[in-house]
Amino acid sequence: MRREAGRPDDAGMDRSPRRGVLALLLPATALAAALLWSERGQATTDGPGPPITAALPWPGRGRATTDGPGPPLTVPPTSVAATGLHPGLGRALAAAVSAAGADGHTLTVTSGFRTADEQARLLAEAVDEHGSEEAALHWVFPPERSMHVQGLAVDVGDGPAADWLDGHGAAYGLCRTLAWEWWHFEWRAAWETTGTCPGPVDDPAAAPGASL
Repeated sequence: MRREAGRPDDAGMDRSPRRGVLALLLPATALAAALLWSERGQATTDGPGPPITAALPWPGRGRATTDGPGPPLTVPPTSVAATGLHPGLGRALAAAVSAAGADGHTLTVTSGFRTADEQARLLAEAVDEHGSEEAALHWVFPPERSMHVQGLAVDVGDGPAADWLDGHGAAYGLCRTLAWEWWHFEWRAAWETTGTCPGPVDDPAAAPGASL
C-alpha cells in the first residue's frame, strides 16, 4: 500500500492508479546481507528518493484491475533490499525468493521499510488525491499503524509471483494481510512457526498489529 498511512496502507502503499513498469529483483544472497535491522538509520541518512509513480501492467489479475493497477514504487531501483527490515523478515524473504525462483517465478519487491516521515508524506499525498483523510486511510495507514514503518512489511511487484507467495508464503511467515492489496505481504515470527496465515481482512480497522 502506499504503504503506510492507516494501516490499510499496509496497506501503506498508494493504491491510486499509476502508469509505468519497474520492479526490483532481490537475489537471495544480496538480500540476506542487505536486510540489517541494526542499520535502520541508513534509510533516513540517504533517503528513499522521490517516489516512482509506476504501476504494474498486469491486467490478468482481477484484484489488480478492480482495486487499481498495483503499488507505486516508493524507493529507487537497486540491486539489493533497503535496510530497516526486521531480520526475520529478511531471512524469510530471502528463502521465499529462492524457492519462488526454483518454481520459475521472479519475486520482486517495490517497497520495504519506510521512515515515519516518509509514511506521513505518502498519507498527505493520498489525502490530496482522494479528497479526504477517511478515503486516504483505506490505502495508506498513518505511521503509527504502518507495518512498513515497523519493518514488517514488503510490497511485491510481480503478479504471478505474488500469487505464488500468496499460496506458499505461510511456510515463511509471509502473509497477504489486506484483501484489497494483492502486493502487500507481512511477516510475523508466530506465522512462520505455525506455518499458517491469518486470512486477509476486508476492513482496514481489522488489520493485524505488530505483535510478533
